[in-house]
Amino acid sequence: MTKTLIIGIGSILRGDDGIGPRTIDALENEKLAEGVELERGDLSGMDLLKFFPGYGKVIIIDAADMEEKPGTVKVFRSGELKGSGFKNISSTHGMGLLETLTLARSMDMEDGIIVVGVQPERTGFALEISDTVKESMPVILEEVKKLL
Repeated sequence: MTKTLIIGIGSILRGDDGIGPRTIDALENEKLAEGVELERGDLSGMDLLKFFPGYGKVIIIDAADMEEKPGTVKVFRSGELKGSGFKNISSTHGMGLLETLTLARSMDMEDGIIVVGVQPERTGFALEISDTVKESMPVILEEVKKLL
């Protein structure tokens, strides 16, 4: 059986940047297929690399500036990010997601990596995500489930 890892990255102290971990919180209440594992955190790019081996599929959920309306959800295969308008949020993750995926590609580790990007409204200090991004949670969950 192919194992799948869903990682929600971001800081829950920076408003909408916390959408990744908040999505993992929501997924913990869902019935997921066997072989699906969940991880959350304010991870640096280098920390993410350790998760890639051993999984047939890795789904990363992160706030990303895609120059879209706040709350917009987009799904990217890792090779599709370049030129897509996807930009790292000022990184609390150390090395950004784009750099991490470029490194993963150079190490032949990018197969099966999928990014679910969510356009934030605000990423300054705040303990709650914005209402706009909160309202996109059903769409995020639906997109993640379609990828399983």
